Amino acid sequence: MPVGGFLDSFPSALYIGAHLLFLVLGVWAVRRAGMAKYAPAFWLYALSQVFFLAFFGGALTMKMAVLVEQMLIAGMVATIAMQR
Repeated sequence: MPVGGFLDSFPSALYIGAHLLFLVLGVWAVRRAGMAKYAPAFWLYALSQVFFLAFFGGALTMKMAVLVEQMLIAGMVATIAMQR
């Protein structure tokens, strides 16, 4: 069994709730960052959570959700790192 296989025994509602909380965290980060130059980059994190919710809604595969999430997070990291 791969590491983490036990997580499959938890109900989907738990993961949906977690991703909703992560979405709220992303929106909070945007608001908290205020007018900082990097603030809009946090929207990429919030958006990434929408793709996980789309997976749980049956619109995407897990691999697609993870791929899009990783691309958005990479974009967020690059955007923040390039700020002066």
